[in-house]
Amino acid sequence: MPIDPNLQPIDVLRMALEKEKEAFAFYSEAAEKVNNPVTKSTLLEMAEEEKTHIKKIEGVLDRYFYRDN
Repeated sequence: MPIDPNLQPIDVLRMALEKEKEAFAFYSEAAEKVNNPVTKSTLLEMAEEEKTHIKKIEGVLDRYFYRDN
């Protein structure tokens, strides 16, 4: 998908947040389906990493864009 050169910072953060949520869902769902314990563990670790990214982006959004709410 092409990136609009006129995107505002809040738009970029919202897009990034959506991608992180998609990645979290992917890793979580994949972990539920695999049988190999090492693969499952790796996928769960990746899902946790995505949760960290989600929290960071949400923190930036709260701090700079939603602090009045």
